Amino acid sequence: MTALAQPSTDGHADIHAWLDQHAAAWNANDVPGMYTRAAPDLHWVNVVGMHWRGLPAVIHAHEVFFAIMFRDVPLTLLGVDSVVQIAPDVRICVARWVLGDYTTPSGDRIVAETNRMTLVFTGRDDGLSLRHVANIRIDADAARHDPAPG
Repeated sequence: MTALAQPSTDGHADIHAWLDQHAAAWNANDVPGMYTRAAPDLHWVNVVGMHWRGLPAVIHAHEVFFAIMFRDVPLTLLGVDSVVQIAPDVRICVARWVLGDYTTPSGDRIVAETNRMTLVFTGRDDGLSLRHVANIRIDADAARHDPAPG
């Protein structure tokens, strides 16, 4: 099946539920709970380009960063830009999040960061599984000059 001409979030309640559960687990400081429906071979590319391979590495990295900078930092889903089915059992979701203020390990203060995340899922409903994530900080100044805003 080819990608839909007009990406839509209609009919993707399982992905919306996954996003809500992920945010709830984040906000409860429950790192393993963030990944209850993730594949063992999950890949995660974070906002600064770190690439974690495998669910144990993804959980470990998030546990380390929760211990040093993300504990009690709120995560809020701003919206879902699109969900596109690219194969019978594969969908790509683009979501926007706002992350509360935090301090990086090098001491930089990040204030209310907005991110755009691309998530690749396989399966449906109870069989939904997260397979890959790429998370990118939205540069507000650059976004003002977007020649093809969507």
